[in-house]
Amino acid sequence: MFTGLIESTGRIKAVTRKVNGIEIEIVSSQDLKLKPGDSIAVNGCCQTIEKINKKNFSVFSVPETLKITNLKNLKEKDLVNLETALTLEKKIGGHIVQGHIENTGEINKVEKFENYWDVEINYSSEYIIPKGSVALDGISLTIHEIIKKNIFRVQLIPETIKRTNVINWSKGYSVNIETDYIIKAFDYIKNYRNS
Repeated sequence: MFTGLIESTGRIKAVTRKVNGIEIEIVSSQDLKLKPGDSIAVNGCCQTIEKINKKNFSVFSVPETLKITNLKNLKEKDLVNLETALTLEKKIGGHIVQGHIENTGEINKVEKFENYWDVEINYSSEYIIPKGSVALDGISLTIHEIIKKNIFRVQLIPETIKRTNVINWSKGYSVNIETDYIIKAFDYIKNYRNS
C-alpha cells in the first residue's frame, strides 16, 4: 500500500523490451534505501525491485501492467514519480493507494496560474466523484469537480508541481489513474450483497 505522497522523482536510464514484458532501469533523485524484493510505486503503479545499485534500480513490467498503464510509453530520460511502500512508521498524509492502476486517462487541458495549476482529465468512471480522492501518476489528489460525464478537474499546488513529474503534463499526456479504494470496496460489498 501507498499514500499518494511522492517521495522522489526518477529518470529512466534504460528500457529493455523483452518477449514477456519490459525491464525498466530508473535513477532516483534520492536514496530511497531500497532492496531487491521491495515494492515501489512508479507513476503510481506497484512494481517490485529486481536489481539495485545505490540510487539505480530496475523493475520488470509484465504485459497486463503495460496494457493498462503509461509504463509502456516510457523512454530514456523520462521523469517518473516514485513512492516506497507504506510502513507502520509512515504518516498517511494522502489517501490509501494500492498501486493497482485501473487504466490511463488523457490530459485534456492544463492552465497555469500564479499559485496553482488547473488540470482537466478525460476519464470516465463511476468512482470519480466531486471532492473524492484520485491518484494520478501516483499523486494523491482531490477531485475538484466533474465538468462532464467523462471529464474531471483537479488543482495542483506549487509543492506538488515542484516535487513530481507534472511538469511533463500537457494536452494528450497519458496519465495513470487509480480511483479511491474505499469507494470501490463499498460499491463491491453493496452489489455483492444484493446479488
